[in-house]
Amino acid sequence: MSVNLPPAGPSAPRSRFDANAAWKSAVGVIRANRAVLLVMAGLFFVLPQLAVDFILPEPPAGLEGEAAGEAMVAIYARWWPLMLLGLVAQGAGLLAVIVLIAGRGRPDVRESIGAGLKALPTLIAAQLVVGAGVGLAMLLVLLPFAAIGGESVMGLSVIPVLALAMWVYSRTMLIAPVVAAGGTRNPFEAILASWSMTKGNASRLLVFFLLLLLAMIVIYLVATSVPGAIVAAIGGPEAGGIAVALFGSVVVAGFSLVSAVVLTAAWRQLAPAASIKG
Repeated sequence: MSVNLPPAGPSAPRSRFDANAAWKSAVGVIRANRAVLLVMAGLFFVLPQLAVDFILPEPPAGLEGEAAGEAMVAIYARWWPLMLLGLVAQGAGLLAVIVLIAGRGRPDVRESIGAGLKALPTLIAAQLVVGAGVGLAMLLVLLPFAAIGGESVMGLSVIPVLALAMWVYSRTMLIAPVVAAGGTRNPFEAILASWSMTKGNASRLLVFFLLLLLAMIVIYLVATSVPGAIVAAIGGPEAGGIAVALFGSVVVAGFSLVSAVVLTAAWRQLAPAASIKG
């Protein structure tokens, strides 16, 4: 089964990211293909998140401050393979959704999943390269502050460090569609392609996705706190925790799906015309 895409528009690439057009395109794609996209979201986004939520143990009750932090670190140190597996599954799902809605040759669901899995190593490698570069740059920012005045002065470096991380994220956020829909298999080429396409559009892309994230946080809080409190009052704290995990996973899955479709819409706007034909 292949999906129905709205018209791609003029073949010439746009030099300016149009958030309104990207949102309308994303809504149109989801409405036209909601059945297949919901199935893929359930398979790649909801199930991995639920598996992590239900298997990952809770820290011992009553811990506060440093003790609570140490307990969480111990849990993550033991269960990191499960968390990594969940992230890999969600990454594969992200790529599969992008291939489904914008892949060359109008692939069906099976072909999209296969193409997403093949593109996954490139995405992981590109993200590792970006992460290593950001980490090194952060060290170069943090070390001078630490040398000047220790921890108290180093706290001042939080603002430039966060600004640097967000700027790099805005310039590399199109790596996934470049890899999945564009077919790039060299991680360095994928990074450079995203960097080129987001030139002059990074701030608009970043603000748009920050607004999406803010909306997701608000929806998450409402969708988990109210049902969770009701279920907990009826069935006890354990039942409330299950309800929070279930509703939270659905909200996060919805955000992941919308992000994949919007990223694809942004890529279709900004990519060279030759890379979206086929």
